[in-house]
Amino acid sequence: RSRGVQVGASAVAAMGAGRRSHWLDVVADPVRLQILRSLCQVTDASASELADSGSASYQTLRRHLEALETFSVIESRPGVSDGETSGRPATRFRLTPAVRESVSSVFD
Repeated sequence: RSRGVQVGASAVAAMGAGRRSHWLDVVADPVRLQILRSLCQVTDASASELADSGSASYQTLRRHLEALETFSVIESRPGVSDGETSGRPATRFRLTPAVRESVSSVFD
């Protein structure tokens, strides 16, 4: 199990200095690395879909998604209703374009 959202000191320093952190600075956790691998294989995914593909609980995954979004590694957009399912559609997550290119070159 993950210990929650933890960000490396170099990433925090980079953000505090007004610079963008490189995606590698924030993926030292196995859950975050699995999120990147999963999102590299699809256009976008919901938190539930990502939880199904990994070993982390939904709550743990959400904390890591928030951290990755904070550091501009991923971006989110509201889900679109299918017109049949009740409730609010699930938020969709995807890699930012620059990170997608970089991640793809690492994982290929």
